[in-house]
Amino acid sequence: MASRISRRNFLKLLLATGGTLLAGKALNSFYTATRTARVHLIKNIIFFIQENHSCQRCADSLPADPPHGHSDTFQPNAATSEAARCSYNESDAPNYWKLARAFTLCDNYFSDVRGPSDPNFLMMIAGQSPIVDAPGPDMCPGFCLDIKALPHRLDAKGLSWRDYGGIFTSVESLVGRPEIMDFSDQQFFVDAAQGTLPNVSWLVSGFLYEADAKSGHPPSSLCVGENYAVQVLNAVMNGPQWGTTAFFLVWDEWGGFYDHVEPPVVERWKDGTPFRYGHRVPCIVVSPYARARYVSHELHSHVSLLRFAETVLNLAPLTKRDAHASDMLDCFDFNQSPLPALLLEPRQCFQ
Repeated sequence: MASRISRRNFLKLLLATGGTLLAGKALNSFYTATRTARVHLIKNIIFFIQENHSCQRCADSLPADPPHGHSDTFQPNAATSEAARCSYNESDAPNYWKLARAFTLCDNYFSDVRGPSDPNFLMMIAGQSPIVDAPGPDMCPGFCLDIKALPHRLDAKGLSWRDYGGIFTSVESLVGRPEIMDFSDQQFFVDAAQGTLPNVSWLVSGFLYEADAKSGHPPSSLCVGENYAVQVLNAVMNGPQWGTTAFFLVWDEWGGFYDHVEPPVVERWKDGTPFRYGHRVPCIVVSPYARARYVSHELHSHVSLLRFAETVLNLAPLTKRDAHASDMLDCFDFNQSPLPALLLEPRQCFQ
């Protein structure tokens, strides 16, 4: 009968075998394995997507939306207008800071495509994008794609999902499904209150009625967008499913704003220009099992969200990209005492 290796015995084995050079990596792997062995505690995954901000920000609202197409991504330090060469501090977004301080902030999280929202949405849901810029019409019948997306994997496993807003309206085989609630978030708040959120949820504020206000999409107010995020998070944290939830607050793309970090180039587009990665965007991981007051420096991107869902729910990867992506599990500690819900207060916004 094989004996179980305790943490103390593991250390003794390392020293006895002279593994000092590998000790750091081995210990890190060992502790990661013990910390994440109970991923089954997560039953509900929520991807909440806000719009068009990098890891830097400035005034609450801008006079105009900075250019943010594929050709605009090559500007030095990412800024595509003078107004977008700026940063922000805690007073500009206090609730986002409060979340980041209580749970996990990822400071090395990149959008996947050097381009605008649509190709990045496709990477989030399918691990692929046949476009690098906005397609014009962005839903069937004007823009229809014959691709596999995460709901296909969920269907095959008998797992539930819902699209609150319409991120799947360009996937031809999913069009017309009752799980897709185009332009509407009303059912999300009902489900959160009643404890009927599915295994995987997508809420994309940019697809809703009053989308610019709810998403903080420039030139709309960051404060108003943050207040909508507070409403969403309070609904989840005060709901009966909080104890089994992993909530990812991310932004779809950089929006033309300044960032001093140059994205790594791991893929190029057909014309030889950089395709992946896009510029950094904020990502905050909120869960009873998110590592408290932790900053993740691991390289993550939108396809890491796919990999997380596939890992937790035991699903096959959709593409080579998500198969080889980080799984976001460094952001979790399933051995810790579950973190309590955080009370967030909306603030007064001055337009």
